[in-house]
Amino acid sequence: VIVEDAWYSHDDVFGTDVGMMLGHFQVSDLMFAREVRLTFQDYMVYRMDGLTADRGVLFDYTAGPVDLALGWVKGNGIEENLTINSPGYKRPDHLFDNDSGKALFGRIGTDIGGVALGLFVYSGSQKNAAAPAGTGSGDRDTDKLSWGIDLSGKFTPKTYWFAQLLQNEWDGFIDAGTRYTWFGGFIGVDYIHSDRWAYSLLYNYTDANDLENTDTIYEGIDMNSVTLAASYYFMRNIKGVIEVNLDLLDTVDQSGTYYTGHLTGENYALIGFDAAF
Repeated sequence: VIVEDAWYSHDDVFGTDVGMMLGHFQVSDLMFAREVRLTFQDYMVYRMDGLTADRGVLFDYTAGPVDLALGWVKGNGIEENLTINSPGYKRPDHLFDNDSGKALFGRIGTDIGGVALGLFVYSGSQKNAAAPAGTGSGDRDTDKLSWGIDLSGKFTPKTYWFAQLLQNEWDGFIDAGTRYTWFGGFIGVDYIHSDRWAYSLLYNYTDANDLENTDTIYEGIDMNSVTLAASYYFMRNIKGVIEVNLDLLDTVDQSGTYYTGHLTGENYALIGFDAAF
């Protein structure tokens, strides 16, 4: 049994108006919660950058029109680091970051003209890539920095839009002394047609940049896809989903020693059910 998200929270610690969350949680929830997205396709930059499940503490405070959040995490202590293949994203992805690297992160948010705006920064460490094609972890602790902006708002009372942009710097991740930068983000629109029907559009884009031509699996950070989804709610906690993903990224020929990169297309169509209890 693996528990991914489990935490205690209090919205007014010792009467200070400071909120606190302690336990296992997702760093990316400060921007957009992955668990409540309407598409089966994920917000991929969060997974690629390891801004998902971790254990630690998070403090938040509202100062007039500004929301402040500051957190500290140290991996999640889960030894089972499972490799999965998700429909529409056929490259391997690890569910859990099981090292104990410590990281500080924070976000400042406010509303400007009806648009929610947030600035995010994450500074921590991760083990270097090792083994053939970078499939393993080495012994070196390398610096990791992520920073970016998130925005959200409404086009109409029933149409919501959201966007995330993240710049990443991984120092010495493959070769010591070399800084690897890459960029990623997503844009989405959700249209709530009625109590039963909801429609979603999600665009994922990531650019491996300095990780390209490294002959490692991290060349696979490159992604360019559009996802269209329709959801029908049988009940508040049971829905059916019809979804199509279009891969806009050109496939590449096999090259290098380990044949890494975007070797196959990632178009898919799925029909399924989603339930929560």
